[in-house]
Amino acid sequence: MIEKSLFGTMPDGQRVYNFTFIDEKNQRAVVSEYACAILELSVKAKDGKFYDVALGYDTLEEYLSDTRNFGATVGRYANRIAEGKFTLNGVTYHLPRNNGRNTLHGGFKGFGKKLFSSEIQDDCVVFTLDSPDLDEGFPGNFKLAAKISFSDGTLKMNYEYVCDHDTPASITNHNYFNLNGHGRGTILNHTLKINSERYCKADENLLALAPLASVEGTSFDFRHEKKIIEKISEYSPEIIQAKGGFDHCYEIKDSKNPAAVAVGDMSGIKLEVFSDMPALQLYTGNSIGHCRGKDGAFYNNFDGFALEAQQFPNAVNEPLFPCAVIKAGEKTNAFIHYKLGN
Repeated sequence: MIEKSLFGTMPDGQRVYNFTFIDEKNQRAVVSEYACAILELSVKAKDGKFYDVALGYDTLEEYLSDTRNFGATVGRYANRIAEGKFTLNGVTYHLPRNNGRNTLHGGFKGFGKKLFSSEIQDDCVVFTLDSPDLDEGFPGNFKLAAKISFSDGTLKMNYEYVCDHDTPASITNHNYFNLNGHGRGTILNHTLKINSERYCKADENLLALAPLASVEGTSFDFRHEKKIIEKISEYSPEIIQAKGGFDHCYEIKDSKNPAAVAVGDMSGIKLEVFSDMPALQLYTGNSIGHCRGKDGAFYNNFDGFALEAQQFPNAVNEPLFPCAVIKAGEKTNAFIHYKLGN
């Protein structure tokens, strides 16, 4: 079942609607036209109670001023692009530097700050966005369609995008999870498994570096289930550099099995992340700061984590990473599925 409701009004007067998906177990997912953002993921735990495992806000106004990308669909290019520029087909394009010297998540007004259009189609909602030529500096008129459904605890986000000009593109979802329930403290005691043998080291600005490095013998080895705090407590120089946590990219090679599996230590709620994209960014909420969230909750550092399936960061400038440039007129498909259960 899908229910549509008014969320608020944009500064220019446009109305913003939310869509509530209710599955067979009465679990709920709420997705907004604003930023095509996940506002709620309420899941039934082993104790029979429902826990909303998505961090977020109560009002549209709070999302409009948000700097953390809570729940947002991120683009035109997720993660960092070095020095806010790239050269493509002999032309150098300059992007906003909104993360020190680099561009992060598409710039100051990336897709996480856009209002999408929407249409209910059977058991899903299709959210669409047109990004014009040179939007935040990126070439070409870019069209994104995100087909979203929710059934049996699985939120499926299937993306289709096309551009009339060659352009770098990397779409992800930036939901912050707390599998014990949002506002219920730290995620550091969650267990985590990442099915990856290689990761990207990062520079002092957290820009992913090539070549890929083995996780063997490092604090980044989550090939076997570990508590997040166990790996953070190794206090490697790379973790210290990332404000005491993880903000690093892993290689994904298998789209049929979960790229990552996390379990809430108190709730027992399990999250499995599936994607056909080549990379996965682990972010442990190192810079959430202190902010008021929904339902009167307050969030602090490490109260939520993100697992962002995406193209490799800065791939447009780094030839050792898989190419992330889509060709003019060629439709591209990608998916991210969040499977939640106990």
